[in-house]
Amino acid sequence: MSEPDPYASPFHHVDLPGQGRSDAPLPPGFRLPAPMPPVGSGEYAPRRPVTATVASWCWIAGAVLVVLALPGLFYTGIDGLTDDLLRDSADRPDALTRGQAEVAARLTPALFALGFAVLSVPFVIAAAKLRSGRNWARVLLTVLGLPVAAFGLVAMLMFASGVTYVDWVVGVAWSWVFLGVCALGFVSMYLPASNAYTRSAAR
Repeated sequence: MSEPDPYASPFHHVDLPGQGRSDAPLPPGFRLPAPMPPVGSGEYAPRRPVTATVASWCWIAGAVLVVLALPGLFYTGIDGLTDDLLRDSADRPDALTRGQAEVAARLTPALFALGFAVLSVPFVIAAAKLRSGRNWARVLLTVLGLPVAAFGLVAMLMFASGVTYVDWVVGVAWSWVFLGVCALGFVSMYLPASNAYTRSAAR
């Protein structure tokens, strides 16, 4: 009586390359694995198009421009803001010193950045979900895009009129970049490739 091969797998019957098919009986209890069920083309995860990726990154870039770049612009006119704070507090009993006014002037853009960061949370979440083809993210960004466009236009008018502490050329350039990035994100998420991707992801 022949002994079983000690190197034989109890789970898989393997025919090594270069050898003929073995006619040895299968080990006791061995069963051939069931074939995998066929996978239809509709069961594969849809491939994300470039347009969806561009739209996602554009909205994230818009949030960065508001949270980091916009408050950073006001640091270029920090001396003017400090002088205005000193002038406004000169008639009060607790008038600010030059050092206190400088601290308040430098703290003001940071507080604006914190507020903008809180407001940008829905944009960042929706932009991230846009990469997965979520239609609700596209709808949310569409709704929020209207006040975003109004914000960019108002900021451009304020920078152009010179009522801020930022040089008007820098401020207007920031406004054009911000509006352009948001417009590109809006258009990209409604291009035909993005529409097909959103429909495929919803199945």
